[in-house]
Amino acid sequence: MSEKSNDATEYAIKQVGERYYPVIVDQEAGGHYEIRNPMTGGTLSYNNAEAAETYIERARKRDREAGS
Repeated sequence: MSEKSNDATEYAIKQVGERYYPVIVDQEAGGHYEIRNPMTGGTLSYNNAEAAETYIERARKRDREAGS
């Protein structure tokens, strides 16, 4: 993974079986946090990697706009 500043959120995609989970990576703890689906209250997941990557790109864009 690439080096990022301490205040930047790092995202990744975790694959479990045929599902793809966008996650927030916590380098200090050595783990990750799954993202909750606000519609269902469950864990956010997709059935293809492209959809998960699209979610991560939108999240990164929101983070950049919020930091401006």
